[in-house]
Formats: sequence, structure tokens, C-alpha cells
Amino acid sequence: MLLAVNIGNTRTNAGWVDDHGQIVGTAAAATSRHAEEYGSLVRQVAPGTRVVCASVVPLATQALSQALAPLGIKTELVIPRADLGLTFADVDYRELGADLFANALASLWLWNKDALLIDLGTGSTFCVVKKGVYRGTAIVPGMEISFRALTSGAALLREVPLRRPPRVINTTTTECLQAGIYYGYLELVRGMIRRVQQEQGTLFVVLTGGIAALLYDGLRDMVDCYEPNLTFTGIWRVAASTAAGTQWDSTHWQQQNNIGETTGI
Repeated sequence: MLLAVNIGNTRTNAGWVDDHGQIVGTAAAATSRHAEEYGSLVRQVAPGTRVVCASVVPLATQALSQALAPLGIKTELVIPRADLGLTFADVDYRELGADLFANALASLWLWNKDALLIDLGTGSTFCVVKKGVYRGTAIVPGMEISFRALTSGAALLREVPLRRPPRVINTTTTECLQAGIYYGYLELVRGMIRRVQQEQGTLFVVLTGGIAALLYDGLRDMVDCYEPNLTFTGIWRVAASTAAGTQWDSTHWQQQNNIGETTGI
């Protein structure tokens, strides 16, 4: 059993993956730089479990690694590589986020189609893979962070929950805010899909990420597959390529990001 961990800027998501790549359980925690704040997640991990992590927050990776250490677990990192079947055009794979690399690898393994991968999280990413080649990415601020920026930056606007209101035009402040961010962001995603396909040709559109469930109903006509566990599958594919216990040379990566005992794969 593998524990695949995706550390994002605001959320850390974990998935237990069996030997066949099936996700059999999930858990989540707020991303933190403090090991003790991963306690609820770590209590669900059996000693000796293999933990492989795709992270965009080095200090949070270090905190999780410290929290797992008493269980005898040395966290392994997904580091983008060019030897797993995914190739790169003008993209420097060493600068690619580990989560985007995992998504692309999962897409190649699951469908092997020219694809547009949309990951809606703290930042929303639109990534294109064609003929097994990673072509590039567009990034926009995420729906939730955009909403929080608006409500925190305006004195008369209080924080309200993100949800889909029944109408675009409303009469209460709460519903006005919800409608504006929901329908506005929905049209942003729809517009990006159209523009990417106009530029890159017809693509198999895959939707994933923490905000994807909220927007999926409004995107069904443009999305071929909603796959919330896409990143876990990609992490599993990377881990499956490296036998348990094998350590790859990640010294340079560790020095840059101050990860210490964490190993890279």
C-alpha cells in the first residue's frame, strides 16, 4: 500500500493507493509548516507505509516528513523526470511543479490522448500534453483565493461561503458575491478551454482539483472526464517506477529547498 500525498499551497491531500493503482481511501489537512498540525493525518498512517509526496511547498514537506519520522517513514518526493515516458518540448521539466508532472504522467497512462488537464486549486492550471509531449501551461489565480482577496480587501464585504446561487443577479450581498465569483469563474474556465483548443487543436479535457467539484456541473458539456484523484494516480505511477527502498540522487533539490532527510524519486 502506498500513501500518495499532494501538498498544495492551502491543502494537503492524501490517498491510499493499492498495488493496482486503485485509490482505496483519502484524507486531507490544511497545509502547514508545523509538524504537529499534521497529527490528524499521521495518526491514520501505519508504521512502515511507503509515503510518496508531490509538493509545491518545501517547508510543509519538511514538516510532514518530521511528523512521519517517528513511524520510521522517510518521505519520498516526486521530482519531475524525463525517463518515465513523458517527454518535453520547450518546457524545462526541472521547473515543472511536481503536481503538474504527476497529472501529466497519470493522463498519459490512463488515456494516452492529446489532453488538456485542468487542475482547479489555489492556482488554476491549464496544461497541454500532445503525443506524449508536455507542451506547456497557463496559470490563473484560483477561485477561492480570488474570492478571499475580494472579501478581505473590502471593509463592507464579509466572508461568505463559496457556493452556486440559483441566479446571476441577486439582491443580498452574500448572494451577489457568490453569484459573481461562481458564474464569473465558471466563464473564465469555459473561456480558457475554448482558447486553448483554438490554439492547440481538439483535446481530451480532464478536470481535477479541489474546486472542480463545485464547477463541474457547469462544465459538463466541455469536459470529457472529471477525475478528482488524478494527482494520486500520477504519484503512484512515479512510485511504481522506483522500487521501494531505492534512493535517487536528490542532493541538489534538497539543498535548494532545505528538505533534509527526505529522498527523491
